[in-house]
Amino acid sequence: MDSKRTNECPCGNGKTYENCCKKYHCGAVPSNALDLMRSRYSAYALNVPDYIIKTTHPASPQHHENRLMWRQSISKFSKSSSYDKLEILDFKENRSIANVTFTAYIRQNNQDATFTEKSYFEKVNGKWLYRNGQLKNGHAPNLITTDQLKMLPLAYYGDQILRKRAAPINEITDDIKILINEMIDTVDGCNGVGIAAPQVHHSIRLFIIRKPINIENNNFDCGDIEVFINPVLSEPSAETWIESEGCLSIPTIHSDVERPVKITVEYTDINGIRHKKRVSGWEAKIIMHENDHIDGVLFVDRTTKEEKKELKPLLNNLKKRIHDRTEL
Repeated sequence: MDSKRTNECPCGNGKTYENCCKKYHCGAVPSNALDLMRSRYSAYALNVPDYIIKTTHPASPQHHENRLMWRQSISKFSKSSSYDKLEILDFKENRSIANVTFTAYIRQNNQDATFTEKSYFEKVNGKWLYRNGQLKNGHAPNLITTDQLKMLPLAYYGDQILRKRAAPINEITDDIKILINEMIDTVDGCNGVGIAAPQVHHSIRLFIIRKPINIENNNFDCGDIEVFINPVLSEPSAETWIESEGCLSIPTIHSDVERPVKITVEYTDINGIRHKKRVSGWEAKIIMHENDHIDGVLFVDRTTKEEKKELKPLLNNLKKRIHDRTEL
């Protein structure tokens, strides 16, 4: 069924467009993330790019500064696609965070382009907004998880907590362990490799990483979770290297950062056991990046003078669009 040629709403609710998603496209606010997801799907199907732009989180990796190019890109995708069916696989909501897992059965150039997405939404100023998603080609129900949704809202560039030196953890309580599990869900949901407690609004000396594995040509896979409580870094190598870095709290912006190739880290794990090890390469870089967060330092602070100058307008725009309440 090609909903562009019928009056049935593409979202699959079985209603006419006029009695379904049209009200959202005309200004009504969806009461939950599932309704928002359905209305975004029908906006793609019916080529309503302004609705997609309006309901995208300002910190989403899909956000574009150039609205005209963004609008044209969405419209091009809509016109080149045939939307056959939307299948909702899972929906979870937890306070201001939600995820919807769905399969979109679409065709492009007369070829199957079906994909499954586990999409994440965040409520900002009473409105649900699309933040990011994990995609797999075809029908992929394995994206569904039976666990409760435990993702946390992120602190973004401009939030004061990102500039505070975090406090030591005196005791590994049940609440700390719960927080660690929530941080794991958050970093995985955001497709990150590491996250520090201040990035989820907790000013304590804790961060987690997924250990980089299968490293080849500066690319790597994410391995097991490592938990660092009250870490202490020492003995940085004289040899340094420069590689691009990004940050979940500074979305859409990347820059080269020079760091030591090797570092020694002493830390406590989730079971209260103290460790000390020498790390190098990507693992060292990720650990140093996350350790900066608990000291109130961001990767953009470690760029060259010339790069800081180039980044300044980008950072100002990012801060404005995230914290300017009039945009939302």
